[in-house]
Amino acid sequence: MEQHDNVLESLISDIENSTAQVIEKKPVNETFELWRDPALTVNLAGNIGALFVRAILNKLNVNEHHVFRWRLDNKYRQYQVLNHYFPGSVARTIGISQLLAENNGPEKIRELCESGFFIKCTLGHRTGQANSFDRTAELEDIIKLHQEKKNQRKENQEKEGQTEQWILQERLDLNEEFRIHTFGRDLIYGLTFIMAGSDSSKSTTAEIFVQKTLATLPDTLLQGTLIGWDIGVTNANEYYIIEANFTGFHPEYYAGFQTSGYFGDPEYGPAMCAWLNNYFKNKYQISINAVNQELIASGPFFEEFLYYQSIFSEEHIAILQNKTKGKLASALIYSGEGASPFLANLVEYFLQEDFAKNYYLITNEETVFKTVKQFSGNNQIGIIAEQKLFMPEEYPLIQQLSYQQRKKICCDKLIAIIGEPYYFIL
Repeated sequence: MEQHDNVLESLISDIENSTAQVIEKKPVNETFELWRDPALTVNLAGNIGALFVRAILNKLNVNEHHVFRWRLDNKYRQYQVLNHYFPGSVARTIGISQLLAENNGPEKIRELCESGFFIKCTLGHRTGQANSFDRTAELEDIIKLHQEKKNQRKENQEKEGQTEQWILQERLDLNEEFRIHTFGRDLIYGLTFIMAGSDSSKSTTAEIFVQKTLATLPDTLLQGTLIGWDIGVTNANEYYIIEANFTGFHPEYYAGFQTSGYFGDPEYGPAMCAWLNNYFKNKYQISINAVNQELIASGPFFEEFLYYQSIFSEEHIAILQNKTKGKLASALIYSGEGASPFLANLVEYFLQEDFAKNYYLITNEETVFKTVKQFSGNNQIGIIAEQKLFMPEEYPLIQQLSYQQRKKICCDKLIAIIGEPYYFIL
């Protein structure tokens, strides 16, 4: 135990006596084109979303190796550091080698597994999505392997304390789990997803918990660091950090540049990347405004991204920030003739994000039944055929207007009908 305490003490000392990254806002708004830059694709362990994230961070001169000097890809190292700064924020965690070094260590491990702990590997990739994080079934093999290397373990105890391979973690009785994204001390509103459970309304309190966590951590860890936090909510309505997914160059498992897998998700990734682009544009005056044709031709991902980045604005950031104050807007979405086919995907994304209180979709007669079918059973969505907004003699004149003219007049009509005091239009 003393050896492990010494390792943590040395680690915290190094964190607190290191220099934090300085991420500076550009003096003027700066945009650039995304392309398969060889400097960004080399050692790229993630997907196309990782290329997007890496490109922006590179323009901000982020050192992608910085946070990994403390090996924070290792879940035991994470536990040690996070629990040091915010005690009790992570489920109780014990290093396997730490217990095996004690008298009757194997028996203690077995007893802990019987009393509610489970075995988890400290290095892994997408174990939550694959439901492969619980390795308790391998308990006897893990104990045997450690026993066979007992002498070597004693000789390298300090090293092993730093690079623990297996941990015991207290099993939490979780109702919901959320993925929440931050950069530096900023919570990036609009990038929160419910990973497990059904009560998405707890996303706001989960975000508040992450903000409390950020307030406890030093600049050395946070500045320039994009993190995907997995936050669990128990039956007793307690909040815990399940895992912190650090963006950057992971040095060991699946070595290379990694980021939150949500940025490359085929369904939500384009909207997430557009939203992240919007955040960096408003916060640091750096953004992607074009994508190389070769990337666009490789699939629909970036065509969809370009559409979303053209419509997201600072207004939408303010709308989500107001959500934490209990002020939830309604969305008016015009999807009549000439509208982008990606609008329906955007509504699905907003529903995941708990973005708005209600959604009003204005569509034309030809697509109204298809739209109703797509969103059937969702009581947050109201679908309105645009011709119903006008008198029969008026509608032929409306049909002759341009897309933007129809959109404006239809939304104005609907606003007058629904009487929503707080809304935004897409």
